[in-house]
Amino acid sequence: MSKKFKASIDIGSNSVLLLIAEVDGRNLKEISRRSFITSLGRDLDKTKSFHPESMALTLEALQDYLMETDKFEIPRNSIIATATEASRVAKNAKDFFTDIEAQYGLSIKTINSSAEAYFSTKGILFNSKFEKEEIIIMDIGGASTEFIKVNTQTFEIFESISLPIGAVRASQWLEENLFVQNLQKIFTDFRVDLDRFVTTDLYCVAGTMTSLGNMHLGRKDFIEDDVHGLKLKSEDIETLFKKFFESEPEIFLANFPFLGKRSNSIKGGLHLVYHIIHRLIVKEMTISTYGLRYGTLLEGQIKKEHLHVSSV
Repeated sequence: MSKKFKASIDIGSNSVLLLIAEVDGRNLKEISRRSFITSLGRDLDKTKSFHPESMALTLEALQDYLMETDKFEIPRNSIIATATEASRVAKNAKDFFTDIEAQYGLSIKTINSSAEAYFSTKGILFNSKFEKEEIIIMDIGGASTEFIKVNTQTFEIFESISLPIGAVRASQWLEENLFVQNLQKIFTDFRVDLDRFVTTDLYCVAGTMTSLGNMHLGRKDFIEDDVHGLKLKSEDIETLFKKFFESEPEIFLANFPFLGKRSNSIKGGLHLVYHIIHRLIVKEMTISTYGLRYGTLLEGQIKKEHLHVSSV
């Protein structure tokens, strides 16, 4: 192939995402986007380790993605593969990723929460226009939620925080009847920080919010171009919450087949979003389908300061 393609992989607490693109400086032309639900954050609070089934699903996703990148003649050692919150917590993450590199030639870097905020911001600011000079971004993952305050003109991140709750954790807490008390504790522990992120307008990235946006549209299939840039009112989230707050995965899947395995965690994500927008007094949310995998590909490298340092 004459064209030079690059790839990034985002290994999150709920999904593994692939992006293949042509990159020229700050210009990026998308070639292929893939998503695979693996739930690496499953039972993480109990076991502090990746669940064997989740690891098997992650390997399945990575094998599939590497077949795709091989088609575009992208060297495996050039793929930018990052891992986030679940991998920062799991005791067996290092061994798991070491085995993957030995077997498949893919090096996976576990990044810290500051780097996660940085790359997500770089991704959401890509090819987007904003009326306000300062915005707040919310990135809900499987095990954590990041809030980022950024200057849209200079791309400077003023501050960011990471809450230890995401769609997968929230769903597990709902099953255990621990959601309300755990969320209240987080809101109390981060009260001062969250007060600095109170906003009427919130910019949202990642699978939970893109899924809720598509649910709001009433779609059974996911059409990315329709979701990107979609604006939701707080009343729209309240409508979804009132209709589905007690629903089980099979109900979500029957109404919205595009959810696939995400149907197991969307209930927790919906509950989390509902409470967050009330806590931050949000009136409107703008959804972006761009995110961390775009940011890492545009950056082109993972620096030492981006890496998570284990305390173990």
